[in-house]
Amino acid sequence: MTLSRKLGPYSLLACAMLVSACGGDSNNNDQGTPTSSAFEICSENITYSIADTNSQLTFIVEHHYAKDKPGSIIANLNQQDSIGKIFLWQQISGPSLELTAVNSQVLAFTPTSNKDYAFKVTVSGDNISIEETVSITADSGDSILRINSDHQMVNRTDASLRIQNINGQVPENISWCMYPSDNNKAFTNVDLSDITRPLFVAPNVDTDQLFSLKATASFDGQTISDDVNLLVTKEKAAPTDAYFSYPVARTHAYKPDSPYANQLASCVYSNQFVEPCNIVNVLPFISQDTKPDPIDTIMDRVLVSHDWMAVNFEAYLRAQTHNDFVELLQSVTAIVISYDIRPAFYAGYIGAIYLDPEYLWLTSAQRDTINETPDYRSNFGEELNYLSPYRYVKNNDYAGQYIEIGNRTNRTMENMSSNLARLLYHELAHANDYYPQSIHANIQGPTLKEEYQRRYEANAMTSDQLNIRYPLTSTEMYGLANVNYSGESANNTQKAYTPSDVAQFFANDLANDDYAYSSTREDAAMLFEEVMMSHRYGILRDIAITDKPEVATSSTIVVEWGQRGRIGQPELYDRASYVVSQMLPAIEVTQVMDGLPAPVALINGLSWAQNLVLTTDPSKSSQKVSSQAEQNAVDPRPLQFSGNDHLQQ
Repeated sequence: MTLSRKLGPYSLLACAMLVSACGGDSNNNDQGTPTSSAFEICSENITYSIADTNSQLTFIVEHHYAKDKPGSIIANLNQQDSIGKIFLWQQISGPSLELTAVNSQVLAFTPTSNKDYAFKVTVSGDNISIEETVSITADSGDSILRINSDHQMVNRTDASLRIQNINGQVPENISWCMYPSDNNKAFTNVDLSDITRPLFVAPNVDTDQLFSLKATASFDGQTISDDVNLLVTKEKAAPTDAYFSYPVARTHAYKPDSPYANQLASCVYSNQFVEPCNIVNVLPFISQDTKPDPIDTIMDRVLVSHDWMAVNFEAYLRAQTHNDFVELLQSVTAIVISYDIRPAFYAGYIGAIYLDPEYLWLTSAQRDTINETPDYRSNFGEELNYLSPYRYVKNNDYAGQYIEIGNRTNRTMENMSSNLARLLYHELAHANDYYPQSIHANIQGPTLKEEYQRRYEANAMTSDQLNIRYPLTSTEMYGLANVNYSGESANNTQKAYTPSDVAQFFANDLANDDYAYSSTREDAAMLFEEVMMSHRYGILRDIAITDKPEVATSSTIVVEWGQRGRIGQPELYDRASYVVSQMLPAIEVTQVMDGLPAPVALINGLSWAQNLVLTTDPSKSSQKVSSQAEQNAVDPRPLQFSGNDHLQQ
């Protein structure tokens, strides 16, 4: 393989790289020069180099690679789209690099020194089997702007980019532009409200197409810039009755030798999915297909967009000193972890859980691959006059480390653990609510769709019985949940509710979180989540009703009412113990429930941040506690709300 020619301007690259004819579809509404809803067009063109091989594969390489500067190499099959092809990259020489997207057409990496590097890519599928190598040289890099990161994305999906902080500081005077192209396509719905983190939607392309953006900034008196390359891939259009009617990321079975490798994607995460797969013959529950090592059985069902997600998930399961997650996972058919999943959810007709990888990253390079697009429900409830934040705490401090995303900092498994644990308890509560192990042997099928309907009509789910035996009664909280979590418009009465009003509605009922009012399924899951976090990890949950200032942060919102460890409230005992006994029948429920600590009241009139440090010592007055808490008056963590973590069931 040799470097044979340079390509530029961008229009030539479009024809050579983009596999098919240049130009756009005049019927698409996302064509044309970007306007106020898109990136501005750069005043200059961009050029690349093409590395030829003896096969139909060529490499798109950058002119300049530098130490600590994100870069990429793109594998291109001349005259062919990448759909249906499998790509696998390996580094074969040079200082070892962390490669987080080895199954992509775009190999993104950051050289760690000014050395030579070589990589091998294997391409297979659709009667193709190709193996080629490519080499690059990185020089020293000073005063470099760094964008995370070059990547491949499917058409019409949400995406994000991120400019790294430099020595802990945000570069100044940041601007973005898109390099010119002849394909009449542009990113749409561009959101530059956070200039360090653009959000946008990829165009609907007719063939795989490469787009490049440029960011310019100033730092330490210098003007610096960086380019980022985004390969948008053509995908099959979804049928009108598809379960996932929107584009989903390309995923693959983590274990290629799994007996389910060939059907995982088509059965659980594809926009071609119309009818659920057979629960007996095609994709049964994990409980029905065991190996000597139960975690091996679980990993046979893991579908990912990036391998590191599965690696970290398996390591986490093996690090647990209890068996809860292995036991609860027996009631799922698959685990999907993908960069485009936000928030996490459970699919009852499919029997799979879908996890946001934000809960799984350990290195900054892994974090770079995660889409930062906020949950679509983030703006629900804007017209209401209160907030209901939550947090998990241990020993008067947050459970889990907070790492500002602009900084390049890794985290440990221990620091990752608490957030992932509460996510798994919640989503697996849904799985065991719908299909507990006790019914697996008697499921009639042929798919879970029929089984779900039978259980729904018979009120056979744990959440149904919870609602019948121990119902929530606050009509006001149910109405507010429709606004906060279903997007209904608030009426005048709801707009007029004060934090004191809402605190009274909530505190006098039997829910442990206001998200419980969004559905009976979420009611059960929230109870189970909080009990298990307290029981297994000694981690307690704070819930509060606060005011809603124009700028809402931990330091500006003031607690009207709140509790730490509300799940230990005696009035909630019967509800919570019933749910736990049904979700984990092997556990000693009475011992678990009796071991929960009594709730502690948050202090009215103090900020959310000041309420982090609490005391149960009656000799200490509220004033003294307030004084102790002054050190927590400034809290950099963003506020957390339950509805942003899980898709409503």
